[in-house]
Amino acid sequence: MSFQSPYVMPVVDLRRPLIARAALGTLVASALFFVFTATKLSNPIYVHAPWVDDPYDTVFSFTMFLVPLVAATVLVQISLCRKSEPLPTGRVVAILRGCRIALAAMAIELLSAWVSVALGANRSQWTAATTVLIALLMLCSIAVGKVIVHVVRAPHLPSPDRVEEGQVSDWLADLVTVAQRESHWLGPLRHLGLSVLDWTERTVIAKVRRHPVGAAAVTSAAFAVTVFGWQAVREGYLLSVTSLEMGLGFCGMFAFLVLAGAYLGIVRSPTRLYGVQRRALDAGVAASIVASATLAFRDWLWWIVGSNATNAGPAPFAALLGRTTLLAFVLVFTVETVRCSHSLPAL
Repeated sequence: MSFQSPYVMPVVDLRRPLIARAALGTLVASALFFVFTATKLSNPIYVHAPWVDDPYDTVFSFTMFLVPLVAATVLVQISLCRKSEPLPTGRVVAILRGCRIALAAMAIELLSAWVSVALGANRSQWTAATTVLIALLMLCSIAVGKVIVHVVRAPHLPSPDRVEEGQVSDWLADLVTVAQRESHWLGPLRHLGLSVLDWTERTVIAKVRRHPVGAAAVTSAAFAVTVFGWQAVREGYLLSVTSLEMGLGFCGMFAFLVLAGAYLGIVRSPTRLYGVQRRALDAGVAASIVASATLAFRDWLWWIVGSNATNAGPAPFAALLGRTTLLAFVLVFTVETVRCSHSLPAL
């Protein structure tokens, strides 16, 4: 009589084809979605899109970065799965979670785009290019809808408990494993590449695991400076506008990394925040989300600073952003403090 570990799915498990269909379908849908969102990089085409203005454009701008990032995490973990080998259930759960996040982000963007089409937004700029964009939107919607059905039909696996978490590596460890496996492409530089990878794992990744929130903040800052800073330089923005754009980029990426990172198991850290630190983190994530929402719906919120869409500029928007994010931070922090949330470390 053989013993089967509860932490792995055997080769003959009939649920594996359903999971593979959902995961691979998500990658295909993400690739098609990337083509759709890449139209934003072509201003002569994108200017004719119904979703060119906010709030639709804010959703479009964030999802065009977030969906490929999630798809990348799924791809790394799928590459470690073999038909002839048992699968750790913790890795399967992470893959399905990544599929759900990617599909949810795509669905939100596609729904936003369809709303802009239904309302005839930017109608004066509609041309033949608009027809092409709507055709791409329809193709993406069909693909995403089909994959959502596959993910819903995929078997439900229980979330890994703390015992199982100890049996499964995090995504960073999986990334190192994939890099080691693919290092043969470096040819004569393979030994040097493995040495650099070993140093990265022992120093950089170790620090990331000890300070996951700090690592998320540094990554978000690098993203904001690289993407939005370059856009500002390319389009000749004023310093005030550049600062606001980079701040908003930081907020969006930070909220995503903290929430999605925890859900997907990007980093399994021995550090467990609780008390004031955990409440401040929750409040900071909430404020970051509100900052993005303020950008999207600013035309409905100018009254907060006594302005309007016609007269508003960088200074009124900075004041609006400061008030809404501060309110969100204080509200969440106060509520969690009153409720004594996260007073003890998680077991």
